[in-house]
Amino acid sequence: MTKIKIILAPTWELAETIAAEITVEAEYGAMVKEGTVYTAAHHQPSGPFAGNHVVAGGRPAPCNDADIPELAGGTILVSHMDLDTLGGIMRTRGAGSFGEFESFWALAEFVDVNGPHKLAESGASSGDIERLYAWWAYSKTMPRFSRDEVTDITDVVGAAISHLGDILWGHEPALAAGKTFREDEAALNVRTFRCIESGVIERVCGSGEFVNHLYVTPDGYVGEMVVALNTGTGAISISRANPDSLISCRAIAQTLWGPTAGGHDGIAGGPRGRVMTFDDLNTVMDEVTRRVFAFNHKEV
Repeated sequence: MTKIKIILAPTWELAETIAAEITVEAEYGAMVKEGTVYTAAHHQPSGPFAGNHVVAGGRPAPCNDADIPELAGGTILVSHMDLDTLGGIMRTRGAGSFGEFESFWALAEFVDVNGPHKLAESGASSGDIERLYAWWAYSKTMPRFSRDEVTDITDVVGAAISHLGDILWGHEPALAAGKTFREDEAALNVRTFRCIESGVIERVCGSGEFVNHLYVTPDGYVGEMVVALNTGTGAISISRANPDSLISCRAIAQTLWGPTAGGHDGIAGGPRGRVMTFDDLNTVMDEVTRRVFAFNHKEV
């Protein structure tokens, strides 16, 4: 049997150079790279690849797309690697324990379209949430891929599928890693939280720590944005919980620090190498909370 090759193309320009039988979440903004056999995509606001979380009768997440055909050989193209993408790839192999673990894959789709910060609203069982944290723990150990070139991730995906199988079937070391990860995230949430104002969470962290994904306060309130100061690097990061929000983190950053501020609409920060202080943090919080309050009250 011809081997299946799995290729990650991080940009549309690179994706255009790859011919693939099946593409899984090969979505680049409004552009979708289609496969010659099948295209598994669901993040478009309209058209044939609009998700069922956007329009009635839309496309399911790849991990729940029962129409993905089995592939005997050829190329699968992806834009990134996450649990939903992995599930879509597994469907091309006719694998994945989809029948035995339908509720887990439903949770994977929920998190993919709503964000991890909405986990408490998923209605998922404690067992599936335990499995999800175990996957998140493992995902932290996966290699990072170049943003500038195409990467063959076939072996990485194979290892991930094997480990996910351990998680789904209750392998204790895999689940224990998830428990530790969950406890560490909870501790990080408490340790770095300073306040929440107008839906904006303020955090302070240290070197080697990332907190802009922590949109839920220690007492369970779900925020809209996070402003974080890393005292080790002197960097300030601004992020938003809702990927469809009209508030651009990059626009805020460039308003505050000029065109050399980096990032994109979902997360942005100050100019590379600039060291920020708590005074800067206060200034950023004032600007972000003003914008969020104004947007929510239709003043902008």
